[in-house]
Amino acid sequence: MKRHTLSGRLILLFVVMATLIVITVSATIGWGFRSHFKDNIRPHLNQYLDYIQQDIGSPPDQAKAMALSRQLNIDIHYFSDTQQWRSNDISVNLDDIHYHRQFKRQGAEYGFGFFDDREYLVSRHDDYTLAFSVPRRERGGWHIIVPLLVILTVLVLLYHATRRLFAPIQEIKNGISRIGAGELNHRLNIQRRDELGQLSDSINAMADDIEQMLEAKRQLLLAISHELRSPLTRAKVSAAMLDDKQQQTEIRCDLDEMETLIEELLETERLSTRHHILNKSKTNLQTLITELLEQHFPEQDIAVEMPEEIISLTVDSARIKLLLKNILSNALKHNPDDAKPPKLLLEKIDQSIKITIQDHGTGIEPEHLPHLTEPFYRTDAARLRETGGYGLGLYLCKVIAEAHGGQLQIQSEYGRGTTVIVLLPLV
Repeated sequence: MKRHTLSGRLILLFVVMATLIVITVSATIGWGFRSHFKDNIRPHLNQYLDYIQQDIGSPPDQAKAMALSRQLNIDIHYFSDTQQWRSNDISVNLDDIHYHRQFKRQGAEYGFGFFDDREYLVSRHDDYTLAFSVPRRERGGWHIIVPLLVILTVLVLLYHATRRLFAPIQEIKNGISRIGAGELNHRLNIQRRDELGQLSDSINAMADDIEQMLEAKRQLLLAISHELRSPLTRAKVSAAMLDDKQQQTEIRCDLDEMETLIEELLETERLSTRHHILNKSKTNLQTLITELLEQHFPEQDIAVEMPEEIISLTVDSARIKLLLKNILSNALKHNPDDAKPPKLLLEKIDQSIKITIQDHGTGIEPEHLPHLTEPFYRTDAARLRETGGYGLGLYLCKVIAEAHGGQLQIQSEYGRGTTVIVLLPLV
């Protein structure tokens, strides 16, 4: 909401401060005007009134009063016990005047007051009373509308100026969100020399440092993984020459596990970089799944359901096979021998291809579900030797799915098994 934005709060602060300043200035001017009126204006006004009364005589002469009224543009009202007259058509009742200041001078009583939006100066003598007033000018409603329009215009200009001043804050916020979401190549483009410009430069420098650090880590990991292939190959050759078959088998399993880890590390780093390349081609998914099962799970019991209608999709078939292989391996690994076999379901839903792989194992506790696709995360590190793996398989599956514009979803109910869903877009 606008009142929660920095510019909105600043404008509200300006309005409050302007109101307080106007109130303070008005009170000060009012007090000064009253003091000035009392000390400087009122004596001259009294003297001016004396001159007028001298001109119209005492008692006042109506003809002179009428002439003086036209000459000075003032209204004169005369009241006595025997007669009343006035210089205009506006009548006034002295009892209706609201006096705000009264005083005596040279035997006469004077009073200032208001009646019907007109100010009156009343002079009471022993046998008559005079009331003077200046005719009111008809100003209409413009004397209120014009100041309001000026204030509104100032507020609009202030709002746009403030919004322009703090506009980079939203761009900085969006930029930080994109960098935090993994777009390390994104940079802020704020051409300002103030504090916000300096802040954007600092954020860009931070993003440069983070990108360089992660790139250095990736290159180091790739280099180490490549360099490990040669000693692994030599170790396999040496293991094959051992006479103890059991020991040979155990060493061979360990070496295979290390080789799988290296392959997963390499593939993960290749797909994690923004420069990853997918060898996409139009692929029959039913044929791809059939080849996968025959190549890697020829003797495994897996329930497969695929539609008769051919489903073709432009994908990197080798990597999709790797994705499905890792998920099926996990399903077979955690599916009890006495339970129903794992199930693979291929279907077309709206604008997506949905591949569902379900096992009937013990399931996963809810607190582990959000972390399953994190690299090297395991629900039970103590079972590493029993179940094998290092927690890279599901992370690699997620990376492959996202590289194809899809997503990986994991659903599990503890005690009833786990379901992994791969969604791939048709476009």
